[in-house]
Amino acid sequence: MAKRRSKSTPDELDLFDQESRKLEEQIAELARLPEQVELEKKERESTIPPPDHLAELERRRRFDEQAARGEVRNERRAQGKSLVLMFLLITATLAVLSWIVRLSGA
Repeated sequence: MAKRRSKSTPDELDLFDQESRKLEEQIAELARLPEQVELEKKERESTIPPPDHLAELERRRRFDEQAARGEVRNERRAQGKSLVLMFLLITATLAVLSWIVRLSGA
């Protein structure tokens, strides 16, 4: 039996051309893939990783901020107590001076 050749229409030829171009693009893309992988590998090797102590520095900074706020509260509390003690000291001094003046006048 002899094979019959079917006549291809222009639409089928265009379709074959499009498929052929797609395949060629995929082949070219796959041919570039090893180069891209090698480039990415070199970039990864040349990139310096972040220091291990970076997380420690961040945690220390947050602690210092919180501690600073606590220190401010403690300082205000201490100054308030100091103000009360200063008032009591001045009152006691005035009372003693008043007592001395009364004794010296009598």
